[in-house]
Amino acid sequence: MRRRMIRSSIRNKLVLFLLAATIVPITTSIFITYFYTKQSVINETKSTNSSLIYQGQTNIVNYLNIIQQTSLFVYNDPKLFDIVEHGLTDYLSDKEVFRGMQVMSHSIKEIYQVYLHVAKSNRSHLILNDRTRSEAIDSEHIPELEPGQAWLEPSHRSHDYGLNPFTPEYVPPATVITLHRSIYDVASKQVLGTLSIDVNLDVIASISEQLYTKSGEELYILDDKGTVVYGPREEQIGRVLEDRWVPYMLGLPEPKGSFEWKGGDFKGIQLYERMSTPYMNWTLVKRISDEALYQSARQITLINSLVYSLFLVVVIAATVYISFRFTNPIRKLIGYINKIQSGHLNVAIDLTGGDEFGVLARRFRLMMQTLNDMILREYRLELANKTNELKALQAQINPHFLNNALQSIGTLALQQDQRKIYSLISSLGKMMRYGMNTNDTVVPLTMEADYVKAYLELQKQRFGEGLQYRFELEPDAAAVKVPKMILQPIVENYFKHGFDSPERDGSILIAAKISGDGRMRIDVSDNGRGMPQDTLAALQHKLDTSWQARFDGEESIGLLNVLARLKLYFNDHARIELENVVPHGMKVILWIPLNQGGTGVESTDR
Repeated sequence: MRRRMIRSSIRNKLVLFLLAATIVPITTSIFITYFYTKQSVINETKSTNSSLIYQGQTNIVNYLNIIQQTSLFVYNDPKLFDIVEHGLTDYLSDKEVFRGMQVMSHSIKEIYQVYLHVAKSNRSHLILNDRTRSEAIDSEHIPELEPGQAWLEPSHRSHDYGLNPFTPEYVPPATVITLHRSIYDVASKQVLGTLSIDVNLDVIASISEQLYTKSGEELYILDDKGTVVYGPREEQIGRVLEDRWVPYMLGLPEPKGSFEWKGGDFKGIQLYERMSTPYMNWTLVKRISDEALYQSARQITLINSLVYSLFLVVVIAATVYISFRFTNPIRKLIGYINKIQSGHLNVAIDLTGGDEFGVLARRFRLMMQTLNDMILREYRLELANKTNELKALQAQINPHFLNNALQSIGTLALQQDQRKIYSLISSLGKMMRYGMNTNDTVVPLTMEADYVKAYLELQKQRFGEGLQYRFELEPDAAAVKVPKMILQPIVENYFKHGFDSPERDGSILIAAKISGDGRMRIDVSDNGRGMPQDTLAALQHKLDTSWQARFDGEESIGLLNVLARLKLYFNDHARIELENVVPHGMKVILWIPLNQGGTGVESTDR
């Protein structure tokens, strides 16, 4: 029940609605911003990095062109070209070859060594660290080239082209790229020799390292076979890269572009730029992982989320505050209604304000005042009716009894002395005063018992020693206030319907005590004729179900009237039970609740 009230509460619905109206747009805005920023970052990254690798490949190509121009020095130096063309091998020719190769090796700082093979003399020359070595040998490391063709060999370990090592010091091999050029006679197209220039990777590595960040990015320079000219890991340089993306990228027809790749331990985008010259066909590739790609997007989204979250907290606090302020008058009004429902009709409705809730509270306050006045009028009317009914019941004393009593007193006055007459007259006077006093509607049980004693004394004068009675009232029960005239009608029924003087002496017992359940029990028992069981059950049913109805006949002055008076004072908690007494007689039990009765009787007295 409580959970259903929580779900149906206006306050909870209002809070949920306002929170949904604020959280949903803000959350949606965060997601839209993130995805928009993510896409913008992708586009911006592609554009920026495309420009960056374009500049990188331009710088690398320019640098390689310088190397290629250096290889043309053989044609530009007439003396050196003449020696190559004619295959001269004298001492001066060797010196001139050494001079020309030394000029080429010093033209570019990164040149590691220069190798020259003269075809006509079948003589090879190698210069390394300004040390030269010449031998009549045809090197196996020289590729087959067309006349005048130049070819740039990708990264590899340097070698001595078959010549004996330099002495006396050892120079370790290095990772180099080599530009091979076929020297030929332009007129005859005859191959005169081969020039090979080994260049270390310092400049290429320096340019490449400026094109990427090592955290989350990779940069490769690959030839057309997938051999790594430059890579992020040194052990890859000079080897064919076996990753699946390499043949896919080399197979793309566009000279530059980008594509997404998911495979292995990489997930992200790859940008490439072809480097195509007559002497080489390389590709510059930059790989950017999603983690690095979206880092700036996540940072922007995080900042936006923090700002949105701050505003969201403020909005939620304001929403809850407004909801509580908005619904607080309703909850107060419901609290007042609950108090009124529990019986506090004079509760003070303390709600003020000029809004609709204030108007509702004022109208409700006026309505309760009107209802309270109507209830008071009805209550007073009910009290008046009860008083009138009490007076009517008190006035229903059987005139026949009064006549018989007076006749008995008159007879006694003739037959006995005056003291007995005086006693009877006193009993009759006591009864008359008790019955005609309408100011006190409730009296202690002991006063009601005294009234019944006076009544029995008069009846005993009628029946003589054939009638006996006794009272057994506990002190606590004797002090309880009860409505007047609740015992005399029950005792009177005995003389009307149960007294059988020819058969046996009459006996009446009236007892009262407080039971353990907070009720007072009054027993009125006799040894009269009793009542058949079916008649007793019918009368008990009538007492239980139809006590408010009016019945014709003498019974209406007895038990039903007593029960009606008890229920007028004690509501529906009062009860009368009927029992037959073994071997003969009848018992009437009155159950009177003390807690309800005390409250009801006291308010009636007031």
